[in-house]
Formats: sequence, C-alpha cells, structure tokens
Amino acid sequence: MQNLSPSQSLFSRIYLEKISLASLIETLDLRIKVQTVLSHAQSKRKVALSGLCGSLGSLLLAELFRSTSAPMLIVAKDERLELYENDLHILLGEASIMDFEREPSLTLSALLAGEKKIILTSPSELCRKVLAQETAIERRMHLRRGETIGYDTLQAFLQNNGFERKEFVEEEGDYAVRGSIIDVFSFGALKPVRIEFFGDEIESIRTFEVNTQLSNAEESDFELVANMIGSSEASASLLAYLPAESLVITAVFSDEEFGVSDSDYFSRQEIEKKLMSFAQVQLLELTKGDVHFDATPQTRFDSNFQLFAESLKKDVARGARSVIATQSQKELNDIAEFLTAEPAGESGDALTLQTLSLNFYEGFSCQSLSLYTESDIFGKLHAHRRRRRRRRRQISLRDLRALKVGDYIVHEEHGIGRFMGLEKIKVAGAWQECVLIEYDRGDKLYVNLQNLHLLSKYSAGEGAHTKLSRLGSDKWQQQKERVKKRLKDIARNLIELYAKRKMTQGFAAPADTVWMREFEAAFIFEETPDQLSAIEAIKQDMQSPAPMDRLICGDAGFGKTEVAMRAAFKATEGGKQVAVLVPTTILAHQHLRTFRQRFQNFPVRIEVLSRFVPKSEQKRIVEQIQNGEVDIVIGTHRLVSKDVKFKDLGLLIIDEEQHFGVAIKEKLREDFPTVDTLTLTATPIPRTLQFSMMGARDLSIISTPPKNRQPIETIVHEFDPELIRQAIGRELARGGQVFFLHNRIDSIAQIFDLLKGLFPKARIRIAHAQLPSKELEEIMMDFLDREVDILICTTIVESGLDISNVNTIIINRADMLGLADLYQLRGRVGRSDRKAYCYLLTPPASTLTQEALQRLATIEEFTELGSGFNVAMRDLDIRGAGNLLGAEQSGYIYELGFDLYQKILEEAVAELKSTEFQNIFKEAEAQKSKPDKPTEVTFYFNALIPDYYVESASERFALYERLTKLTNQEGLAQFAAELQDRFGKMPEECENLLLVTRLRLAATALGISRIEVMEKKCVLTFPEGEDRAFYEGKIFGAVLDAINSGALKDYSPTFKNEKRLKLDITFPKDYKDTPKKAIETVMQILKKFHPEAETVSAV
Repeated sequence: MQNLSPSQSLFSRIYLEKISLASLIETLDLRIKVQTVLSHAQSKRKVALSGLCGSLGSLLLAELFRSTSAPMLIVAKDERLELYENDLHILLGEASIMDFEREPSLTLSALLAGEKKIILTSPSELCRKVLAQETAIERRMHLRRGETIGYDTLQAFLQNNGFERKEFVEEEGDYAVRGSIIDVFSFGALKPVRIEFFGDEIESIRTFEVNTQLSNAEESDFELVANMIGSSEASASLLAYLPAESLVITAVFSDEEFGVSDSDYFSRQEIEKKLMSFAQVQLLELTKGDVHFDATPQTRFDSNFQLFAESLKKDVARGARSVIATQSQKELNDIAEFLTAEPAGESGDALTLQTLSLNFYEGFSCQSLSLYTESDIFGKLHAHRRRRRRRRRQISLRDLRALKVGDYIVHEEHGIGRFMGLEKIKVAGAWQECVLIEYDRGDKLYVNLQNLHLLSKYSAGEGAHTKLSRLGSDKWQQQKERVKKRLKDIARNLIELYAKRKMTQGFAAPADTVWMREFEAAFIFEETPDQLSAIEAIKQDMQSPAPMDRLICGDAGFGKTEVAMRAAFKATEGGKQVAVLVPTTILAHQHLRTFRQRFQNFPVRIEVLSRFVPKSEQKRIVEQIQNGEVDIVIGTHRLVSKDVKFKDLGLLIIDEEQHFGVAIKEKLREDFPTVDTLTLTATPIPRTLQFSMMGARDLSIISTPPKNRQPIETIVHEFDPELIRQAIGRELARGGQVFFLHNRIDSIAQIFDLLKGLFPKARIRIAHAQLPSKELEEIMMDFLDREVDILICTTIVESGLDISNVNTIIINRADMLGLADLYQLRGRVGRSDRKAYCYLLTPPASTLTQEALQRLATIEEFTELGSGFNVAMRDLDIRGAGNLLGAEQSGYIYELGFDLYQKILEEAVAELKSTEFQNIFKEAEAQKSKPDKPTEVTFYFNALIPDYYVESASERFALYERLTKLTNQEGLAQFAAELQDRFGKMPEECENLLLVTRLRLAATALGISRIEVMEKKCVLTFPEGEDRAFYEGKIFGAVLDAINSGALKDYSPTFKNEKRLKLDITFPKDYKDTPKKAIETVMQILKKFHPEAETVSAV
C-alpha cells in the first residue's frame, strides 16, 4: 500500500448540534405548502406536484396525513413504496401504516372499523378484486377476554369462513382445537393467537410463536379476520372501502405496472374511473406540476469523504444548513473522525453539522438545507424491507422434522431399522408407550422411552441406499468400530497440523487504524453479527505472531468476500502482499471488479493473473509482484506457478476451497508455512461437526443474511411459455439479466429457439461444459459485462458466480435436480437489494414422484435467507462433512446415518484430546465435565402422554425425545409449562411421567445407575464395582453416613451385593394409589445423600 493517507479536503473540527423533526419541517415551510396542496386538491380534485426528491416526498405526505381526518391511499411503484414505508414508519409510527399487498384482509378490516390509516399499494394490487363491504362485515369477529361467546360458536365461525383445521397452527388461515384451547392464525395477523375457554367464557387470549408453539404475550382483545380476497364472491375494489373525503396519492404509471387484467383484477380503465371520485395528488418526476418544490437529489458519496467535505463547504457558501439524518451514534462518530483526520497539509475550518436522530431513506438538497442520510454518505443499502404477503406452505418445518411411520431410524446398539410408531405396552402392570422398530426379516424391537437417547432419525443425503440391519448380528458393531478408527486417523492429522502451526512464528499485523475504520465504514451493507464475529476473530489471528489458518463457512451471498477484503486491507496496511486464489477465470475477474471497487478510495494496487490477461501483461504483473509494486493479486492456479514469486506475502485467501484438490492445498502449505491463510467455502458445515472439530481447525460461520437482502420468491409451476414470457419480460424491463437453466445439452438448442421466438431483440447465449473452455469463458465474461441478456446454461453456474444484476433464474425440469443443487442454483440470484425470482418448471404434477414433489415443496417453502443451515438442507450438511474430512466420508455417513456418524466423530476427537494430545488441550479438557449415563427408572403406575391429550404420534415422539434429553430441573419446569400452555391441563398419567423424569434427573446427577419404584419400597442400584471414582467420592460417602447416622431408620435400609451393589428401602406405607407420594418419598431419600439433589445438573 503506497502513501496511504486519509481524505485531504477536511475540517479542523466538527461540531454536532441535535435538531428536532419540528425544526426541520419549519425550515422547509412544509405546513404552509401542505395547505396550498390541500386547497388545490379540493378545488380541482387533482393536483400535480413536482420536485419532491428523496425523503422530502415522505415528509410532505406525513404532513398531509396529519392535516386530514380520513384515511389516505398511496399508490406507487415498488421502489417508491420501499421509501415511503421506511420513512412513514419513522414519521408516523408503524401502527398508522398498512400495506395492502402484504395484509389485504387486515387492511380492509381496519377500514371497515373506521380507523384512520395510510394504505400503501402498487397499481397492480389496487386492481385486485375484494369482497363487497356487506359480505366482509360478516367475516370479522371481535374477541374479548372475559366475554361469553361460546366455544362452539367460535369453531362454527372458523369452519364457515375459510379457516382450515390442522394439527398445529403454522400459517394464515389455520386453526387447531385441543381440549379447552383453540389456536387460530387470523388473516393479516403477524402472529397466531391461543384462545383458552372456561366453558363458553374466554379465559385468556395469548399470541404465540409458530416455531416453538409457545405463548408469548397476553392480549385483552383480538380482531379475528377471515380471508377477504381470492374468493369467487370478490366483486369490489379497495377504493370502495375508502370514505369519500379520503386523499389518494398517485404517480405516472405504465400499462405494465397495472398488470394483466383477468377475472381476479379490474382493468386500468375501470380503476381510473373509480379514482375520479376522490381528491388526488399526483407526484411527477420529469415534468413541472401545479405546485413545484425546488429539491434536487442528494449526491451518493460512497464513503468518499473528500467529495463529501466539498459538498458541505458548498452548503456553507450558499448559507444552507447541513443536516445528517442517522440513528447511529457510531456513524456520527465515524463521520466526525473521517472529516477531521490529520490531512497532509494545513487544517481546514471548523464546521457545525446538525443531526437528526431519524434514519431516512434518501437525502435531498434545497435552498434552505441539505439533508444527508447514511445511504448517501456511506453508500449503505437500506435494511428496511417491505414484507410480502405470506405464501401458503405446502410442507411445514414440523413435517420435515417429524419422524413418520415407515421412516428409517438408527438405534446405536442395534443398527438401522424402520420406525413403526408408538405402541402402548404393559410393564409390571402399568401402561407405558414404547417405540416399535422393525429390522431385517421382520424382527421387532420395543424401545423404552428412557432409551430414546440411543435413537436418531436416519439421514444420509440424497442417493443413499439403505439396508435394514439384522438383530443379533455383530456386523453393526464392526461397522461402527471401522468408521471410528478411520475418523480417528483423519482427526489426528488435523490436530497435528494445528499443533505444528501454533508453534510456528509468522507476522503479527498492527492494530486497527483510522484508515481501517474508514474502509469498514464504506461497506454498503450493515454487517451481520456473524460477519462481525468472523472479522474480529480474523483480526485477533492476524495480530498474533502464529500464522492464521481460518475457515470461513457461509451461505452464498452472505458476505464472505467482504470479510476476506477486510483481512486483505489489514495485511496491505501492514505492508504485506495478498494472494487471492480462486478456482475459475471468471470468478477471478469478478473478484478483481469487487476488490477494485471496494478499495477505490485507497492507494492499493490490485491485479489479476489469468488466461484472459495477455502474456506480455502477465509477464509485467509477475515482475511487479516480485518487486512489491502489486499489493493484492487475484488469480487461478496460475498463482502457484513457479515464475510467480512474492516480495513479501502476508496473506493467502483461498476462495471456494471445495473446488481445489488436496495436492494444490499441500503445495501451498509447503510454499507458505508462515503466511496467514484464510479459506472461504459456501458449503455449510453442520454445527455439531464444528464443535467436534474445534481445536483441529479455526472456524467461523456466517449463517445470517445481510439485513437488506430480500428472500428469493420461489415459484413451482408447470412448464408454460406464457409464464416464461412474463418472468423474463419483467426482468428485462427493469434492466436485469436472466439465467435459464436447462440441464440437457441435447435439447438446449430447442430452448434457445423458444426464447428467441419470445424475445427476438434479446441477446441470448448458450453455455455448457462441452463448449471449448476459451469460448465458454468468453460467453461468461460477456454475461458478466452485461453484454448478454439471457444465458441458457447447464448446472455450470452452480457455484461462485455473483452477478448482482441477475435477479431471475428459471430452472427447467427442476424435478430432476436434488435439494442441494436446487438450493445452490437459486443462490445465484438475489445478490443485491432487488427482489429476486426463482421459477422451478416441471412436467404436470400428476407425473412427478412423491420424493420430487417433497423436494420442490421444501425449496419453495424455505425462501428465508440462511435456510441453507436449516433442517431442510440436511443434504448440504452431509456434503459439508465430506468436504471437511474427505470425500470418502459419504460412504461412512450412508452406513451409519448422519447423527450417529457425528456422535462417533465427536467421541474419536474427544479420545484423542484426552490421550495423545492431552498436553495441547489440557486446559480446555479440564473445564469439560464428563457426561453422566442417565439413571434407568422403573415404576408401577401409568406414566405416558395419552393420545387424547396429544393426538399426533409424531408430536408425542418428539415430546418424549425432548424429555429424555433434559439435563436439569429448570428445563423440566419449562417443559411442563409448555405442555400446559399448548395442550391445556395435564392428565394424571402425564404428570406421573414428569415426576419420573424429575427423579431420573436427580438420580443421574448423583451417579445412581437404576431406581425401581414399587408400591411398598424402592431399590437403588449403584455403579459397577470398578467405578472407584463413585465409591471413593462424596455421594457414596453420604449414603453410608445417612445409614450409619440413622437418618434413614424409618425406611429400614438394607444393602444387597448381587452383580452390583443395591440398597433396598422400605416405604413407611403402601403407595399403591398415590404414586406421587412414592416419587416424593424417593426424592426425600436422595436429598439425604445430597441436600441439593434437585439442583445438580445431569450433564
């Protein structure tokens, strides 16, 4: 980095003066202008305004709303709606704003109730047909706590108004009934509600979370709203619900923005005719209106503080106030610091900046003042996003997690079987539920609920061929031992590498400077918590003398490159060179653009080495790398050629690590043993695997999406040329590009002909792996350079490409692709703040397999960003395990199932850490406590979750599984509260089950192996005699003390030394009909051994 210095045209001092919103409005004379607009609107019925740039329009609309008594409708294009929603939430509060597209039923309900609201909508949504008012009135029901409305009356309302009864409520329009509880998700509501009755009286109304199904807030009343759109009865428009005195804000729209007219929508002409009944304010962009404002758009400075300083000086020169609108004190501090950093010359004048603690969308400049937002100064994209209307789910997260009858299941001791459901069996005269598993040759195994920790759902990724294990065979144990031995070898190699690296001396980078902070402030997104923790970890690594070797793992488009660029900046600031190794030429040139744009305000020389660079140019760059003139070089395998020699390499960044072979990675380790290494991968690594590998490799996970990113709208649809025309037409109309994925080379030309017929003027190219590599690269580079509108391609686009201008991908025959492939392909779009679309085209649904339907439904549902780390993306996790530890791992995963594989890996690493490598991990291992084996408890009474209390067998299994995994009494209390909350008052059998769990937790913490609870006595079984730690420890000492001191004299304690030491304890009375008393008595006895038996965790 040469002659790095901060911005030159700066100020000696910055004074920050807070101002109020009222002061801003007064300076702009907005109240006077509002009266002018209103008088024009009332006399002419339509008034045109111009010159309203940036957030000035929002300020005017907010004042208009405050000055009128009726609701106000704003009809605008998507990008303006984005701005209005952001600003009006700030100016008027979220409760005043309603988005008709997102919450149509709730909006109509609010208007029916006479509420004064601002309604936001697009032209196409304004055309949507809705129920007539007289019909809509019947679709609402007001619920109030303490009111008697009738339990059956509420159910009848739900049944008659389009609500669907489900096992669990998960989306709008669902309701569920359990005893005295009715759960319902009202249309337009943010959360569902749980209504609990006492007879016909509403005892409580509570909102609850869909994911946990747990209540979170009490409500005194609730407006229940049915679906008011999408019905054959729909015949009115939104305008019919507005009072006659309402003000309507419009703009100039094209026919395309009004959408295609069909039976569910009015035509543009019909809507414009209805609009004539209202006073209208039309906002013009290009021509001058009846009322003109003198505002101009604010400059985007993109962290160029020299340019920003010049703009501030112009404000001073013309006597205008400079106002910074931000809610972030950090941003204000950064601005003051960057504008007053020591320049290479004389200091400038002092400057007073006024600050407004509001985060407006866009700034503007007018005669009296200049308003600057974070977005203007730093180029940051907005975190605020319009929420879209929820799509109905085809398959739920709960379904994916649930174990269904017929699914494969793994028993740690007996192998892979088939889950056949839960069965009630009688044990010692009492009913219990057991898991029934079927093995090879129809053999059956009943698994007691206390042994559920030995079971896991079998998952091994797509393409796994599963064989049932044979009961009684030793083959399963042999398989486990073989896998454990191999895993131990892999882990040993990784730990040896780690240990060797920790003992090597490298370069310790300097601490952060003002330039690093200026570089960080120029990031246009708001950093996610994961990004910040990864950056912090990298800085600590780089500032340490030991060479860094960190893996950054994160979903496509989640900001790994930004993390890498900050590391690169830190290295160049310390006078070191940086090498960025990428797998493809296209990706190298893409990174060159990204790096150069990001480093544009700093004197950092960035070059690229690839086949696209002429030989003479390559030679020059290689020489300049050797003499230190190049700070950062990006390249493919060309970077590891013999002729490339660095003057002082400090950081090596390897992108898309999974695409590089072992040989090249080993060569890099040999060539640069003391250089900091940062590796990036987009393949997720499961969290459990991360923890087991801790200490073998430094790992940072980025699993949260950038705040301004929008989920990719995913549509599964039968192949339809008209849909293709609409999807591509919309993308091209907004200046974007399109991926059309067709994975069959033999018929790809037919797709070209189809698209050329639909879009004769579009620039269309074909890309697939059978093209000569040079031609393929040229096509991809043309696409990158926006010289191609539509790229018809195979799955070669699956990884690496990051083109922010491509926001529509159409995948033909999506039913033929795996879940992981679909997920990664979809990740090629949605890389900017634009709304992105993914169309999954298939043959008719009736011809698809059940597996294909489930895959498509899954990918359609999980549109939320970061779902790559979700349960539905299990296949990616499995790929990640293979990539981290070697490709042959896939075979082992298939053999054992993913969960058991991970468990064995953890055991293997733990054994190595406590034996061969105990010196390295001594401190970490000393802090870890050894897990206790759960106490087995047998009993004489019914203890289970009855099917009349929780109907779903899958849900009961999930609850049993959670119960067996509890490790402390606090968790048990939360579990009991959850049951009560979700299912109502617990029946006796269920209370008994929780009492048994309470006893198990206490006994496990004390190290007792088994407790048999009988009607007249209980028997405690202690660990095997070889367990010296137990018999020489405090607990057994306390047992002996309790007996010798007579503390247990009322129970006639008697030791029996059979295979294991047992203690017989006789109850003072027969507890045949009072099992709770029996458990309570045993708990009292355990407290004699340890007074805090119930507070000790069973880890």
